[in-house]
Amino acid sequence: MKTSDTDRLMVFILCWISFWSTAVIANANEEKASNIIMLWPEDAASQGTKGMGTPKPDRGDGLIRLTDITTPSLRYFPAPATKKPGPAVILCPGGGYVSLVTTKMTPIAEWLNGHGISAFILIYRAPKKRKDAFQDIQRAVRIVRSRASEWNVGPRRIGVMGSSAGGHLAARVSTGFDIQTYQTVDKHDGVSCKPDFTVLLYPAYMNKGEVLSKEFTVSNEISPTLIVSAKDDKGFFPGSQIYAKALKEAGASIRVHFFEKGGHGFSLRPKEHPLSTWPDLCLQWFRDKDIIEEEAKQENAPDKK
Repeated sequence: MKTSDTDRLMVFILCWISFWSTAVIANANEEKASNIIMLWPEDAASQGTKGMGTPKPDRGDGLIRLTDITTPSLRYFPAPATKKPGPAVILCPGGGYVSLVTTKMTPIAEWLNGHGISAFILIYRAPKKRKDAFQDIQRAVRIVRSRASEWNVGPRRIGVMGSSAGGHLAARVSTGFDIQTYQTVDKHDGVSCKPDFTVLLYPAYMNKGEVLSKEFTVSNEISPTLIVSAKDDKGFFPGSQIYAKALKEAGASIRVHFFEKGGHGFSLRPKEHPLSTWPDLCLQWFRDKDIIEEEAKQENAPDKK
């Protein structure tokens, strides 16, 4: 075999090893959730795994995408134990309401844990079931709030964070907390589904042309909101601007960080600077809103993925 052929073979083998290593690590991270909580009583009673999602073929980016989700659930990532109840964030993955890119949320859940914040990744129904997904996020907020003492969570420090389509879903529960999307099924539905704070990362589907999507009714009752987007996310960035303007005009608490570059779908620690600073800016907003205390930050937080 010629040297050039040998070199090409070695490159192929190394690429193959790298690809499969990434896939294995991604799958391992998915299993790090300490607990799985079914959203609806009939699913919890069945104790089965049917309908909890089918992984789609890998696109070569090491990301896991779940689809065919008919049994929604929460994946619980607890913060380190403390004497005082801490905040919690329900994470809504993106995926265009077709699938859920769950592996992008796992590092964020771990990063939140490192700063004393419990996390719950919401596996909402997909594909193309926006009404069902809206029911799922309302139910998820209610479950976390009603079981707050069990998880050492402050019932008035429960927020939502969503990316892309998940950002749209997080905004829906933030603005539509008073909409009854389903009939009461148990005691958990006796509490509010209004999040105490909302973080939107490159949210999608926020506008119709130059106006706000009719799915959103804004008022000064909306909880504090943070939006992080990049201006070169041409398909969706205008929606972030329109939504932020609507909240400001309504008198709601809104902070934005709009970066020049970063596109759509950036990760916890994107390479682009200054976009890579968004987690630090988010933490500062948490402090400003008394969601976390200054001393809650831990030096060994896993925030440099």
